[in-house]
Amino acid sequence: MDPWLSFHAPTFIYVKIPVPGGIESEDRSLDEAIDRALAAGALGSVLGWGSSLGERTADGSRPVAFHRIDVQVDDLDAGRAALHGLLPGLGVPVATELHYVVDDRHLVDVYEGPGWRFSQAA
Repeated sequence: MDPWLSFHAPTFIYVKIPVPGGIESEDRSLDEAIDRALAAGALGSVLGWGSSLGERTADGSRPVAFHRIDVQVDDLDAGRAALHGLLPGLGVPVATELHYVVDDRHLVDVYEGPGWRFSQAA
């Protein structure tokens, strides 16, 4: 691989937002706010978003377990810092996670309410 490409290649961050009680919201304001903030800082953009279903319940339904937002950033540290500052203000719940890879290691930052727990092994 061209060394320039590996150094300048965009980095992927997966934002995992738990949905307490399986209540699904069709509100797209969260991913749009993230996209606007990343674009304003010339840091990256939202690639996509969606909901993931949880385990099947006794009645056969599968409530939403979490929302996911796929983000592409040019600088992992700057992108993570921006998300750390932005997400609490957007009202994400405790246990929201940022998943990313550094040196082939899958890491996760976890929102704990007053702050974040950084670079945990996933």
